Amino acid sequence: MRVAVFGAGAVGAYFGGRLIETGEHDVSLIARGPHLEALQTRGLRIESPEGDADLPSDAFSATNDPEDVGQVDVVFVAVKTWMVPEGAEAIKPLIGPETRVIPLQNGVEAPEQLTNALPAAHVIGGTCRIFTAVPEPGLVRHTGPTPTLTIGELDGSDSAPVEQICSSLVDANVSASIRPDIMAALWEKLLFVGPLGGVGAVTRAPIGIFRSQPESRQLLISCMEEIVAAAATTGVNLGEGAVESGLRLVDASPVDGTASMQRDIASNRPSELEAQVGVIPRLGQRHHVPTPAHDAIYAALLPSELKARGQLSW
Repeated sequence: MRVAVFGAGAVGAYFGGRLIETGEHDVSLIARGPHLEALQTRGLRIESPEGDADLPSDAFSATNDPEDVGQVDVVFVAVKTWMVPEGAEAIKPLIGPETRVIPLQNGVEAPEQLTNALPAAHVIGGTCRIFTAVPEPGLVRHTGPTPTLTIGELDGSDSAPVEQICSSLVDANVSASIRPDIMAALWEKLLFVGPLGGVGAVTRAPIGIFRSQPESRQLLISCMEEIVAAAATTGVNLGEGAVESGLRLVDASPVDGTASMQRDIASNRPSELEAQVGVIPRLGQRHHVPTPAHDAIYAALLPSELKARGQLSW
């Protein structure tokens, strides 16, 4: 396959790197800054319990311009959530008649944002669970459990392209699977990462602390209950045991762990506040569903988010 990874950072470069490693695919990594320079000159290194990889720069192409790549079979969109609408326009040179586009963002809005700019038939739902970072340009470091990547047609239909993409990922030693109810998978992930990041950011405490204090644990539960209600307004039924499943994931997380959104807010960097927290009040207002826990968390964190984006100062 011809594959492009748009936003080849910690997540995108990991999955792209595993496809490069097979030697069977023509992979283009679209990145920027010092990371792009390292990819072009020194190649890509992956450090992982799943196996290290040292991929020379001539094993793939690296660029900051989709025009340099041209049409491909698959585009993995791995930019930050707030970059997806702009990214949907930028990837148009990659789109051919049979191209499939797979977003890997947190949250539940990326598929719709892509279909607002691209023909819906090109867009496949996707979600991943992975703990990676770029500690230095050209290096992706994976820690934690085996990364997973789940894909599926947004209408729930069977699809030969989805089967082929999944098979190629599995052949690249990626734990990939297909879910007909892919939007439910996106909501299930939000049920975990949204409350984890939001409650972590307002408490400024690691997971082991805020999950063990009765008051902040109840805030976690309230957030999860509101997410279940918000999902239902979109036609996604997460089931009666959804909150309990989410709490089990929280309880299984490292005691000293923190969510990426929490770390971004604490470091005065732009975060995924809108995609992970703000989406729930927006849906609640649209469908007249109360979301008091998310309302409070969003209101508390919004000033810091606007400061990080240069829209407020103090």
